[in-house]
Amino acid sequence: MAKNPENSNNVSEKFQNRIKQIVDEQEFDKKDFPKFVDVSPAVIIRATKYGIIPSLKSLIKIADKVNVSLSYLLGETDNNEFYKSEHPTNFHIRLQELANERGEKYSAISNKMPFAYNSIYEWIRTGCLPSIDYLKPLAEYFKVSIDYLLGRTDDRNLYK
Repeated sequence: MAKNPENSNNVSEKFQNRIKQIVDEQEFDKKDFPKFVDVSPAVIIRATKYGIIPSLKSLIKIADKVNVSLSYLLGETDNNEFYKSEHPTNFHIRLQELANERGEKYSAISNKMPFAYNSIYEWIRTGCLPSIDYLKPLAEYFKVSIDYLLGRTDDRNLYK
């Protein structure tokens, strides 16, 4: 079995519709939205015109500025309630906490994921974040929301 996401969601009509909705809801001129969320105008153009999902870093910037969960932003839920953590942490710390709760090593977790065995170690070593395609199965494995796994919220709920 290849350790590549089989159903990579680089383009999403749900995301496209949601980002259009969020842009339309803003009180200022639409051309100012990229500056407001601190992403390139090209990111917003590709998202609204074609439904292209940007990098996780850009998704987090947008979600933080409009105060929504990543699941809501991606159009995976209509629940727009989001409770930002008063003491945000980061992905690497949250991942370590969740692994410790289960008493599992990263290698055992990686073996159950659609990514390479050493990916978790590489993310920790480099301080990088996984792609959304890899973050979703990790969150599902731990039965937490993507936002909880990223340390954006202290609410473990899956926002379904």
